[in-house]
Amino acid sequence: MKMTNLSRILGVLGTVLLLAFLGGCSSSVPTARNFNLKIEIDPALAGSSIQLDIVGANAVSDLPKWQTYSVSDYWQPGDAMRRDSDKAVIHFGHGKETVQVFSGTNPIWDRWVRTGALYIVVLVDLPGLAADRDGNADPRRLILPLDTHEWPSDVTTIELRVQESGIRLLTPKSTRK
Repeated sequence: MKMTNLSRILGVLGTVLLLAFLGGCSSSVPTARNFNLKIEIDPALAGSSIQLDIVGANAVSDLPKWQTYSVSDYWQPGDAMRRDSDKAVIHFGHGKETVQVFSGTNPIWDRWVRTGALYIVVLVDLPGLAADRDGNADPRRLILPLDTHEWPSDVTTIELRVQESGIRLLTPKSTRK
């Protein structure tokens, strides 16, 4: 009789531990979140005509392409990747604000999330820069995660600066994992 009770207790304890473990694992499942993007142009570029595109990317079919796609090709007239991407476009230049905010409530976020976007790809057409490197090594491209675990919980706005040398992330990512 005592062995049966001990077996039941160990069985219940094992189940509780398993559920706690599985519950802990489920919290690491990537979950996309909309952010405001505050984009500022460096004073050295103020007045320059600059276009910045923001594209939502899912990890399976989009991200691998965006990590290796030539940014120089992307900005060529008639480029299919640029034409076919579901993007938001921001223009800087004469008569435009040097700081612009792309709102997290913009309807394009809903389309990106529906397609499983866990990243955004920010591409900027900067004159004179033709690095064509993979991923974030190309200074004209910045790939950012949208996963809630990647950013501090109080961050609602991600800040970026477009400089002559490329795009710079100003908002620190989370140190928690």
